[in-house]
Amino acid sequence: MPEVAPPASPTPVGANGPAAKADPAAPTTPPPPSERAEIHLSLKEGSTYRVTTIGNIRFGSLVQPTGFAREERLTLTDCDGEGFTRACTLEHRYVNFEAEPPNGKFLVNDEKAVDQLVTSHRLLATGERPGKTTVTGPKEQADGKAGQALVDANRFFCIRFPEEAIGVGAKWRSKCQMRSGGVVDTRDVLWELTKLERDPETGMRAELTYVGQYTAPGAKTSVQGVVRGTLFFFVDAGEPHLLREEFTTATDTASKYVTHSTLAYQFVKLVPGPEGKEIAVRVDGKPLPEAPAMNAPRPEAASGEASGVKAEVGATKGDGAPGATAGG
Repeated sequence: MPEVAPPASPTPVGANGPAAKADPAAPTTPPPPSERAEIHLSLKEGSTYRVTTIGNIRFGSLVQPTGFAREERLTLTDCDGEGFTRACTLEHRYVNFEAEPPNGKFLVNDEKAVDQLVTSHRLLATGERPGKTTVTGPKEQADGKAGQALVDANRFFCIRFPEEAIGVGAKWRSKCQMRSGGVVDTRDVLWELTKLERDPETGMRAELTYVGQYTAPGAKTSVQGVVRGTLFFFVDAGEPHLLREEFTTATDTASKYVTHSTLAYQFVKLVPGPEGKEIAVRVDGKPLPEAPAMNAPRPEAASGEASGVKAEVGATKGDGAPGATAGG
């Protein structure tokens, strides 16, 4: 279980900010404690997620970043337990991938090394992966170096929560492996709950951030760097809404060849619709906002949107709230 630091902020959820300066003669009382919440995955039996990733990678000194878009499908089955002890079997499949030429061809080749594989592992409500990941699919991919590396990969994007109620300012450590940049990397990060707020439409929402060390295998030596991210989470629904991530890597601290990546992972659920066809809904089960008219002014894209790559990443404001369109 990750070690959790006590909340650092005394501000309760929904507060309007620091209070006005008090009269020195007035009696003082202890500040109210920060509200605490149990934050974990709901892991609803039979849930199917479509995760769309919009990414930008800047290779070394290249001025123009390379954009890409990926679609993945996640399914939960064989669930049992309640609360923090709930667990399901998670199955992961790749659906589609596109990348901008000319540099995107390297990304496409990396994706083709695993794109027909199906992976699965048990997933706990805390986001932890107990045990190894099972890899099945065409022998040439499953037995390849990239396919074999997936036995160590967490397929739910290394999201991690502590097994206790927490308040704003709580921190906990997590070490996890997931596939990114064509390899299975290792992230040793410090998570923090930075915001809890109530919304009349979505209920309680949380904003969580993380920062830490990123390590990945390279051609001759390991690639190292810093990874940081922000997760927007629907607490009442127990569902991830949007994950933004960036990392900067190099072969060593003195290297002048640095790669900078920004990614946005958008989660939606697929549910049965009319005539048996699947339809996409928000992760809390509510309808997705309608797309704007073709001739409507395009909202200003969020920083890091993939240039030239078009993909649905769901409807969200820049703070992860449902509303407008998000970029990468």
